[in-house]
Amino acid sequence: MAETRLADISEFQANIDAPQYLTSSKCLIVRAHNGYRPDNKWPARRDYLRGFPFTALGWYQYLAKGRDAATQAREFIAAVGALKENEFVILDHEEGLGNQTPRAEAWFAVVDKHYGFPASLYAGAYFGNANLGGWARWKRPRWIAAYQAGEPSYPHEWWQYTDAARFPGLAGGVDGSLFHGTDIEFLHKVRPGAAAPPADGGVSNMAILGTSTAVLNKDGRAEEFVVVGSGVSHRWQTKPGGSWSDWSSFGAP
Repeated sequence: MAETRLADISEFQANIDAPQYLTSSKCLIVRAHNGYRPDNKWPARRDYLRGFPFTALGWYQYLAKGRDAATQAREFIAAVGALKENEFVILDHEEGLGNQTPRAEAWFAVVDKHYGFPASLYAGAYFGNANLGGWARWKRPRWIAAYQAGEPSYPHEWWQYTDAARFPGLAGGVDGSLFHGTDIEFLHKVRPGAAAPPADGGVSNMAILGTSTAVLNKDGRAEEFVVVGSGVSHRWQTKPGGSWSDWSSFGAP
């Protein structure tokens, strides 16, 4: 089974070399807001990363325990702005005593409504089980943190297993996570309804455009391919003659 490994970073990671990082992973998660203010690297880091063919980019907010959750959600939305087709959003909930589900639900009520799809939930394995009503209750993408040898048994979609992962383009050890599936499958898990590649209906026309290859699928949608590092990325029209999706990884040539 395919596996996708990815990093998550914040202002504490001084820099990222996106072309280098893309040689190992087409997915990345970045903190946008710490519950009180946007990250010091925001929005410059978002704008930089948007210039490269990531399959999935996640933006998250750390929920501060001393402030109203809905207020923080609105500040997060103001900082993030409109999403690209390959982007998704995450609540990082790690603080607070007792039952924290009302605060999480208040945040999701604002963010889900604004973006039109379920935001993801990140928390430590124990915190999610003890303070968020248990992992099974959340019908949304769940990102569980547990620095241990074996993958946790709690229901989840992807697992943060270390804070000492190594990725090209990132200095030192960083948070590393594992998703069981391809990068495209990861995007569709965290961003339901993301524009899908054209169905395999055959190719009726092909042209070489500089370093890229453009094809016209039988359903009338154009599709473009380009070699990036050791892999191939592509984008496609969402309908014949319509707007283009963002670039997504297509695997090895």
